[in-house]
Amino acid sequence: MKGKQIPIHLNRIEAFSDGVIAIIITLMILEIKIPVIDANATSEMIWSKVYLMVPPIIAYLLSFVMIGVMWVNHHQFLRQLKHADRKLLWYNLHLLFWMSLLPIPTNFLGQNYHRPEITALYGFIMFMCAFAFLLMREYVNKHHYLFIDNLSVELRKKQRMKLIGTSVLYFISIFAGYISVYVSLAIFVLILIIYFFPTNIIVNENTDKQ
Repeated sequence: MKGKQIPIHLNRIEAFSDGVIAIIITLMILEIKIPVIDANATSEMIWSKVYLMVPPIIAYLLSFVMIGVMWVNHHQFLRQLKHADRKLLWYNLHLLFWMSLLPIPTNFLGQNYHRPEITALYGFIMFMCAFAFLLMREYVNKHHYLFIDNLSVELRKKQRMKLIGTSVLYFISIFAGYISVYVSLAIFVLILIIYFFPTNIIVNENTDKQ
């Protein structure tokens, strides 16, 4: 095909992405500060300090599952490809950039989950992650030769619409917090529930996935 870029094996993009995602999760857990408990502290004092850790842990759990969803979908997306090309590498880096910012709003959310500015920041970062994923999928949809041969057009459209819907929900969550932060939080949880019902993919076992 005229103008087609040199094929790049998928193992490089997958290994690099997995490494970056592992670092992101590590950075998030390091933001949870373990309180210092004095030897003479009463039971009430100890439980009071433990209670203060609950919001950061919940925020970490939320982001951990969200990153897990993105990792699973990223893996499934790569399984639908024959190979990558140079432009796809940059689209993937764009996605990883926004994902790498997630520890920042996660830390803020754990400290001030009741502030609409914080849910707006969190929603914005998640929207950019979803939008970056959508851009990457749109690029591949435009260049069909990247897809494996037995992936149906119907399935590609279904996955595209699901990602567009996710982007719209995240965009709404940016502003919904100013009505109630719990509306934004509910949207985050709703998206997780939606992605717990994955779209099946068709993978040709004879396709070279080196």
